[in-house]
Amino acid sequence: MMFKILILEKAGFDIHRYKSMHVFSENGFEIVGSTYNMTEAIDQTAKGRFDLLMVINRESGMIGAEILRTFVKKKQDVPTLIISCADSAKDMRDCFLLGALDYLVEPITEDDIAASLKRASKAISVKVLDREYLKAIDNAVLTLNINEANSAMYEKLIELLMKFKGRAATVEEAADYFGFNPDYFRRVFKMRFGTSFTDFYKKLMMDYARLLLLSGHYKVSEVSDLLGFSSSDYFTRVFKKITGRIPSEYRK
Repeated sequence: MMFKILILEKAGFDIHRYKSMHVFSENGFEIVGSTYNMTEAIDQTAKGRFDLLMVINRESGMIGAEILRTFVKKKQDVPTLIISCADSAKDMRDCFLLGALDYLVEPITEDDIAASLKRASKAISVKVLDREYLKAIDNAVLTLNINEANSAMYEKLIELLMKFKGRAATVEEAADYFGFNPDYFRRVFKMRFGTSFTDFYKKLMMDYARLLLLSGHYKVSEVSDLLGFSSSDYFTRVFKKITGRIPSEYRK
């Protein structure tokens, strides 16, 4: 898994120094862009081209809190790491309150950066998993026959899918959530939505796998593990049976 970093530093003093550090690649990050322009940084992160924004504050231009305020106003969830050349308790406090992942004050070591990147990696991974899972749900429900008569069951289905985010749900667990026995649940689901729960759920999970692979952050083996498959080979067989293609075709 490799996350992409955009550096924002108005003066441009330290961009090349940070790009030369091995600590980023060693922790699953790659500096693939830099800019001196805040508007450009906001535009690039809004388009999802970067996973982490690294902002370098200077005493002559403390821009970390400024760009974080913009993200809040625009309702943009952009993981942001602040590296400050000035030790300002107020600025640090403001940045954390505005959602900064971390705030490092120079001089800093590569160990300091590594610790920060490890925290960032966990936060970004959760964001990517959540984002792609919600997309998969949106895609899956488009295949269902939804009408006024089954709207209540549809709402409960969405609750079920959100509850089991991060792990596979069995028919028995789904039936229990609805308060039905498994056989009755199978019949009602098929009657209400025009497909079996098993087929619906398998397609949902394979679409989730497809989106994770397309994100470029996960290998086939990692997606297999995330979805709870016993092996990558078994995952590949199931994926091909449902999608008609092998997982590696979607891997960037």
